[in-house]
Amino acid sequence: MYWICLLLTIGLSFGPITPALPTASLDREHPGWRSYTNARFGFSARYPDTWKLGNPLPDGIGITFQPPIDQSLVALSGHMNILEGTSQDRRQTLDEFAAAHRRIITDLYSKKKVEIAWQPDQATTLARFPAKRLAFTYQDDQHHAILELHIFSLGRNEGRGVRIKMPASAQDQLMPDITRMLETYQPGRDQNAVSPLAPKPDNPKAAPRS
Repeated sequence: MYWICLLLTIGLSFGPITPALPTASLDREHPGWRSYTNARFGFSARYPDTWKLGNPLPDGIGITFQPPIDQSLVALSGHMNILEGTSQDRRQTLDEFAAAHRRIITDLYSKKKVEIAWQPDQATTLARFPAKRLAFTYQDDQHHAILELHIFSLGRNEGRGVRIKMPASAQDQLMPDITRMLETYQPGRDQNAVSPLAPKPDNPKAAPRS
């Protein structure tokens, strides 16, 4: 659940994310862009060479990028889905994860006495996986409007997330590159792969002897 600990953070009109493009197409569409691959969860993306690569996130779950505009960042991360929920596998569902995520963000900002304004959640996709998009707005200490968007997908035992933060006034400058970066996002291994943290199924009982 590290995803929830990435918070700091506004209304972003953002449609469904397009499917990832083949490598040859990426080379043509994004010449000179750099590549990042996460060793733990396997997801990858390309990013503009004008963005600074930040430090790895704790426990190797992801990375942050800093576009060349103050108070902006893009973070890519993975997380484990190990909480009990109402799915057939008794894991939390995407809707349950979104509700918990929204509740925790609201509580965090309430404690800081910062009022946030939520947009309606939107169903979308992330690298062809069903995903949710949560967006909200608030004002920083200088009374500047800040926009934050969280997009995440959820498998049986793993999930992927993208966090985007920017000044609202910079949306037109940043969104074209962010949209193109999300087009290059690859999820890595199957998100329904069995996690080493998931309980192992019971061994089948031996057939009784006759």
